Amino acid sequence: MATVNAHRPTLRSRLVALGPMPLLAALVVVDLLLAGISLVRLVLVGESLTDPWLLETDGGWSEWFGYAQQAALAALLLTLAYVCRRAIWVAYAAIFLCALADDSLRLHENYGSWIADRLIVRLGFPEHVAGLRLNDLGEMFVWGVLALAPVAAAVLLHRRSDAGTRRASRGLAVLIAVYLFFGAVVDQVHVLVLDSWAGDIVGTLEDGGELVALSLAVVYVVGLHSTARLRRAAPPAVPLAGAPEASPVA
Repeated sequence: MATVNAHRPTLRSRLVALGPMPLLAALVVVDLLLAGISLVRLVLVGESLTDPWLLETDGGWSEWFGYAQQAALAALLLTLAYVCRRAIWVAYAAIFLCALADDSLRLHENYGSWIADRLIVRLGFPEHVAGLRLNDLGEMFVWGVLALAPVAAAVLLHRRSDAGTRRASRGLAVLIAVYLFFGAVVDQVHVLVLDSWAGDIVGTLEDGGELVALSLAVVYVVGLHSTARLRRAAPPAVPLAGAPEASPVA
């Protein structure tokens, strides 16, 4: 009986496992509120470059919320790297720092336009390629350059990590892929339908999807923190004779 009870999860571990869920609910509610207010204002007021409640407004409330989530993810991942002594989380933090710098400083828009004007045009590219503008191609090039080093580092460190860390890394990589899907793929679809009736819908899906993906990532990393702290606080387990040792989660 004592052996069975020893393997049951403690009350603290159960609460930690449920802990991120209220945070997820709160973040998603904020995401949906921002998207809903933006849609209502689009219908009632119309498009505006200065309306802070529209998702696509530079420097609007939704963008600042996204900046806060990106900064929080970078800080959480850096502290996770310190707690777990795993450099892979530093590489992931660099990915979100690059995203924060790009979004807040408009790097891919500004330098993408510069590349389109100074380089691509001189090479004789047509004005549109597969329905995309030259500026869009320049923006994708800038994003690729920004992300190349941290993504390559994350891939290399993932391959060198233990099984538990690789499992945690795959989960975060999936969430980053969802974020990039909305920020890159849906963004380019938005460009294609920009002047049609579907432009506002796709634009809201793009920006709202990015916010939800960031919220999921924040909750996921908070969960990794909780698991890592519990493992550090727990006494070392004594494996049964002949049983393989379990690898750490993060």
